[in-house]
Amino acid sequence: MATHEVTCALIRGGTTKGVFIDGADLPDDSARRDKLLLALFGSPDVRQINGLGGGDPLSSKVAIVRRTPEDDVDMEYLSGEVGIDEGTINYTTLCGNLAAGAALYALEAGWVPRTEPVATVRLRNSNTGKRLTASIPLKAGACAMRLCKLIDGTAGYGTEMSLAFHDPAGAITGHLLPSGRTTDTFTLASHGEVRGSIVDCGTLYGFVPAEALGLRGDERPLELDADAGFKSAVESIREQIAFAVSANLGEAYCPQQVKVAIIGSVGVTADTMVKSVTSRVINRYKTHKAYPVSGAICLSAAGVIPGTVVHELLGQTDAPSTLHIVHPTGTMAVSTSFEIAHGQCKITQSVVNRSARVLMQGVAYAYVEDEMMDYRRLSGDERIISPASMQS
Repeated sequence: MATHEVTCALIRGGTTKGVFIDGADLPDDSARRDKLLLALFGSPDVRQINGLGGGDPLSSKVAIVRRTPEDDVDMEYLSGEVGIDEGTINYTTLCGNLAAGAALYALEAGWVPRTEPVATVRLRNSNTGKRLTASIPLKAGACAMRLCKLIDGTAGYGTEMSLAFHDPAGAITGHLLPSGRTTDTFTLASHGEVRGSIVDCGTLYGFVPAEALGLRGDERPLELDADAGFKSAVESIREQIAFAVSANLGEAYCPQQVKVAIIGSVGVTADTMVKSVTSRVINRYKTHKAYPVSGAICLSAAGVIPGTVVHELLGQTDAPSTLHIVHPTGTMAVSTSFEIAHGQCKITQSVVNRSARVLMQGVAYAYVEDEMMDYRRLSGDERIISPASMQS
C-alpha cells in the first residue's frame, strides 16, 4: 500500500462541487491517474466515507485543470463524474457547473489578470473541445462575495459570474440532431411507444414529455428515485438513444454518454413574458436535485429547434431566447442566441449566470495499492510522495 499526497482545492461551482487538481500534479498515464482519483474519492462505496466524495452525483466530481499558453485560451479543464458504487470515472460529458469553479481557480491561481471591473477567463473544456468565457466582477482587485440570490439550488455566499458557451452544438457527436431527426420514438415495455427528441448541445440529451410516462414533471427527486418502473424506463430510453445515434452516425456511442430529462408544464412570466418549463434530469444514480448547466443549454436549444418535442410545447421563439427552467430547488435562466436559415438551426451561444466559492485548499491523502504505483520505502516504512514526483 502506497500513500500519496495530492494538492487540490474543493470548489463549489453553481449547484455542484468538485475536487480541482492541476493536471501537472497527476500521473500522465490515465489508468494510474484514475486509480489515484478513485482512492482519493473513496470509491467504490455508496457513502464514499473514506474519501472526499459526497455520496451524491453532484458532489462526486473531479476537475483536472491546466494552464495553457495559447492566444485564445487561458486554461482548460477536464471534468469527470467519479463513480460512487462503481470504480469508474466518466469523462464523456461536460459539466458546465464545474466551469464556474475552474474559472475561479484560474483567477485565484494568478493564471489571468485581475482586471476591473470585470476579469475575463477564457476556457476550453477538454471533454468536448468547446470554448467558453467566464466574466467575473471585481472590486479593488477582489471577487465580491454575495448572497447567491440568483442561483437557486445553493445557499450562502459565492462569487457571481456569467458563463458564455460558444458554439455549443455537437459537443459529443458533432451534430445538433445526432439521430438525424427532430423526434424519435422509444419503445417501452411499460408505456408502449413514446416520442422524444435527441439533441446534442452542451452535451447529449434525450427529452421526453413527462405526460408520456404518466408523470407531471414536477415530482420531487426522491419520489422519482423510488419509482423502479420509471427508472427502468429511463434507462431503456438511454440505451435506445445510444443505439439510434450510433446507427445514424456509424460510430459507437454508449448509454453512459447520454443524459435524459423529462419535460413538464410550460408557462409564461406575466411581467417579462419569458417562457418557463418544468423539467427533471435523471442521472444513472439519482435524479438531479437542481439542473445541470449543460442540460440547461441543451434544453434551451431544443426549445428553439422547430420540430422537437420541446419546441412543440414552448411554441415559436424569437432570437435571442431566454428560458426559465423550473427544477426541484428553484429556477434557472439560460439565454440562447441562434439562427435559422434554409430550415436549419444554428446555436451560436448560450449564456447562464452562476456563482462559485473556494471551500478548501490544501493536501489530501490517497491510499493506493502499489501494483500500479511507484513508491519508495525508508527504513521499511512507506514514504509519502506527491503524484508529481512519481513522474520523475
